[in-house]
Parts: sequence; C-alpha cells; structure tokens
Amino acid sequence: MSNAHAAPASHGFDELDPHGAGKHTKHSHHIVSGVTLVGVLGILLVFTALTVGLAQGEKWVMSYFAIELPRWVNVAVAMSIATIKATLVLMYFMLLRYSNPINTIVFLVCLVAFALFLFFTGLDINNRGNIDPIKANQIQAGGIGGIKAGWSKDAAVIDKASVVYWRERKLNEVGPEKFAKMKAAFSHGHAEHAHADTGPTASAAKVKSGTTPGLFDAAAPAAHDEHGGHAEDHAAPAAKPAAGH
Repeated sequence: MSNAHAAPASHGFDELDPHGAGKHTKHSHHIVSGVTLVGVLGILLVFTALTVGLAQGEKWVMSYFAIELPRWVNVAVAMSIATIKATLVLMYFMLLRYSNPINTIVFLVCLVAFALFLFFTGLDINNRGNIDPIKANQIQAGGIGGIKAGWSKDAAVIDKASVVYWRERKLNEVGPEKFAKMKAAFSHGHAEHAHADTGPTASAAKVKSGTTPGLFDAAAPAAHDEHGGHAEDHAAPAAKPAAGH
C-alpha cells in the first residue's frame, strides 16, 4: 500500500544544488557562464578606454580650435557611458537579470530617492551665488539699500531716507507753490487733530487714509504719547469746599 506522504523518489545528485534546497523552496542561484562574464568584462574595459579617449579628445578639440565646449557636454557623455557600465554590472555581476524582479524594483526606488537627494542638494549649492536684486546693494547711510520706488524696471532707486526722497519727488511733481499750500493745509489739519478730543471710540482702531505723516516736515516726527495730552482730563477732580464755608 503506497504512502501519500512518502518522499518523492530521488532523481540523482544535482551538483548545482547539492543540499536539495531547490526541491523544497523552488529557489536556486543562476550560474552565469564564464564566457558571458569575460565578454561583459571586455565591454566594460572598452567603455573605460572610450571614456578616457573622449576626455582627451575634448581637450584636443578645445586646444586646436581655440573654443570652449560647454560643461554639460562633458558631463552628458561621461554619465552616459557610466550608466551603461553600471547597468552591465548590475545585470550580470550582481545577477539582477536572473533574480526576482522585486529586487530590481527595490534598487530602482533607492536610485530615485538618491537622485532626489542630489537634486535638492544641487538646488541649494548651485544657487548660493545668486542674490536677489533687491538685496544686492549695501545699505547706505540714511537710505534703504537701493530699493526701487515701484515695480517697473525703469523705476527710480531710493538712495536716501524714504521721507526725504518722497518729499523731493512730491515737490518736483506739484511745484514749490502748491507744495507750500499742501504743507500749510496739512499742518493746519494736524494741529486741529492734536487739540481734538481723542478718547477711546469704536473708530479709533480703523485704518486712516490720507497723506503720510511727516511728508512735509523738515525732520522725522518725534514719538509722542497718545495719552500724554489727556493726563489732566483723567486726573481726579479737586475737592469742592463744603456749602456754608
């Protein structure tokens, strides 16, 4: 009576799998022939010689014709040859051609991650010499570093204190007489505002429009305490004498 769980009959000794691991796990190592390995080695040596020859040829071309080839030409040629050589090594010497395809996928994912690392690192290193035009000039005494007075390319550069620049620009636009009238009107309105009651109201926090304070002043406006002028108003009233005295 035959046993269903009996071990299968042996088919002889397998020199490529002496322990019989392939019979139970269905896994075995592919053995690349020596002819294939020697042929791949020859191709790698040819590509190595080609890399050196092209580098020397590039130097000869630039010297003979007195020209300078772009750097990307050298990088593109060298990296193309290096990619072919690395592919041959991976396929035949590291046996990715004969192994489980998941190994190739894992390798490619790691390669993409490494490429992303180099890409973002290059963004930082290759742009360190680029300076924003608005920050290119040094800060000048009384100025704001050469910032333009507008967004257009032909906008004037502010090379002095901003209050002085805009005062001179307004004076050139309207003329001395109109500028004096605007200054007088603004000064009169500012004086009225200074003497007006500025108690806490709902509109005190609103953004106020109008001429920039200090535009018509010879010097920058001094800081003042908004509550300083009203200290007396909030002081306790003096005690009144009692009736009969």
